[in-house]
Amino acid sequence: MLMKFVLAISFLFYSIEACSQNQFEKEITAGDYKIFLKNSEDDFFTGSVKITDKNNNPVFYADSVYTRYNRDTLIDLNNDGVKEFILDLGTGATMYDYNIYLIYDFTKVIINPLEVHNASLISGIDDSPKIVSYVRLSPAALGAGYSFPLKYTDGKLILENDISGSEVLKGIETDEKEDLHLINEYSKAFGECDNASEIKTYFEAYIMQQKILQQEDKGWDFFDKYYKCKDKKEARASLKKLVQEDYDFWNNSEYKFGEK
Repeated sequence: MLMKFVLAISFLFYSIEACSQNQFEKEITAGDYKIFLKNSEDDFFTGSVKITDKNNNPVFYADSVYTRYNRDTLIDLNNDGVKEFILDLGTGATMYDYNIYLIYDFTKVIINPLEVHNASLISGIDDSPKIVSYVRLSPAALGAGYSFPLKYTDGKLILENDISGSEVLKGIETDEKEDLHLINEYSKAFGECDNASEIKTYFEAYIMQQKILQQEDKGWDFFDKYYKCKDKKEARASLKKLVQEDYDFWNNSEYKFGEK
């Protein structure tokens, strides 16, 4: 019995030690604030974020947020002379949702970040940096999706919508030939107009991208030219509704942490 107890205690200490070896911890200093990151590298969504001020008072805490730490960045997003703090965190979840940006403005009284998924930071091209989010449409195997850039102003993230004044926005312009190639390859492998066909996904992605670029008519010209199925009228109506709903969602979103 004693031997079993000793073995059990030994196993417990071994388990604790093994677990601690797989813990990731990082401390970051940003101005008067300290950011503490901790997560288990063996499990999904175990990551926590704790932030304290110069007096070591906690001003933000969240757990079960992310799977891994990617990087952090201090950058002035709105050219006001004060740098915002960006945490780039990996979800490790699916190809639809692979990373999160948490964006902190430490000039605010209440420290609560903005949140953008599938995000990347582009700076040095426009007058101010932009955060670009990529939306991968289902099923992911089709390779269809669209991007939209956000700019930080007045404490908010808003859609960039001036293509004449934004090289970043111009840079997400869709290549019609590439989209048409995907459609043709799909048509060769599957029944383009079968009941189970996913062909409309390609048109949804193309039209949505053009709408974000403020040139939606170009998207519908593409649809009118290349959509070959008999349900063209119904497909056009359903896509128009879907594209408008998605655009309104991104345009009206406040991108606040924890809000959907």
